[in-house]
Amino acid sequence: MNRGDGDATVAAAEKLVMDGLFSDEGRSDPHAVLRAASIPGIGYAFVREVLHDRRFVAPRVPESSDLMFHLLARFMPRLPPERHAPVRHRFSGIFTARRIDRYRGVVHSRSAALIDQMAASGRCELVEAFAAPLPFTVIAEVVGVDPDRQEWLRSSMATLGRAFAGQRSRPPVEAGNAAAAEMTAYFDDLLSKRAREPREDLVSLLATEHSSGEERADLLANCLFFILAGHATTTTMLCAGLELLLADPALLRRLRQDPSGWDPAIEEILRYVSPVTLTGVTATTDAVVEGHHMLAGAQRIVAYAAANRDPAVFADPDSFNASRTPNPHLAFSAGATFCLGAPLARLHAQVALPMLIDRLPGLRLEGPLTWLGSTPLRQVEAMPVAW
Repeated sequence: MNRGDGDATVAAAEKLVMDGLFSDEGRSDPHAVLRAASIPGIGYAFVREVLHDRRFVAPRVPESSDLMFHLLARFMPRLPPERHAPVRHRFSGIFTARRIDRYRGVVHSRSAALIDQMAASGRCELVEAFAAPLPFTVIAEVVGVDPDRQEWLRSSMATLGRAFAGQRSRPPVEAGNAAAAEMTAYFDDLLSKRAREPREDLVSLLATEHSSGEERADLLANCLFFILAGHATTTTMLCAGLELLLADPALLRRLRQDPSGWDPAIEEILRYVSPVTLTGVTATTDAVVEGHHMLAGAQRIVAYAAANRDPAVFADPDSFNASRTPNPHLAFSAGATFCLGAPLARLHAQVALPMLIDRLPGLRLEGPLTWLGSTPLRQVEAMPVAW
């Protein structure tokens, strides 16, 4: 193969997509941008194949003087295969189905406590009152963050999230750099403490093996990654999922009558919302995928959100169908990058969404959701509700 299939043309089209996703319209609705795109990475078959194809790896994060982007380059989905596999193995021990199910009671009790605090007021901003603190406190406990540092960490994570969402402006990036430095130092100290005094948490598992240099830096970055990505995506799933459910009273009645409908409804929320909008891949060799020719080194957008609305796979894809089956969505990626935290995310939805609806009679929206950003994660900023 001597040349790619219009690499320069595809790259230009992908730049337009990224510009669109950072626009006001794309921030609130990435599907409005992706629906109009004409790039390989919006097709389900293309996305699924490159995620399973070892000829494709995560693209390198461009060189930068900003610490937040150095940190991003160490996040697990961004690591080259020779570093990705050992880091993933180190983290996978805490995310087994057996271990995750131990947190069902924790999610239940935290959900109940937060609802108790909200119930008497009759209204709240749901992100701040429930949808952000619930997954944050649970994932922070799973990782091993000390309770007295969780509020500081949540604020620092929010700063970093705003920095990634607003990375085309210097002020949020400067704040993100400072937050990244403070959080990395905290986890470095915590890893050393757990090596001396292990507990039942992820950091203790990571500390059971000696690590230094690049390996230790990768572990520290991914402690942050699991908390940042794990709670931000779950917050989006809970808020956007609840919005979809409240828009369909007949569906809510069916779910109350037959709770077995919750699992397919949650899978459809994941498909329809796609909390992780996109990622990217780089071809390590000349390749052809679904008729698209790529030269070695070519980078392509991989848009989970668009693949999950592909009409070739999903009938009436822009409609929310809570009983959709089969539902082979790619909301948690696939292949070597399949999300380790998927069971914990599903557990939050299984517990929290029914509890919100059952314990807050008449729950309703008091205004539209406010979106902070859509790239690479969909981040919801506010959701006013009343009951």
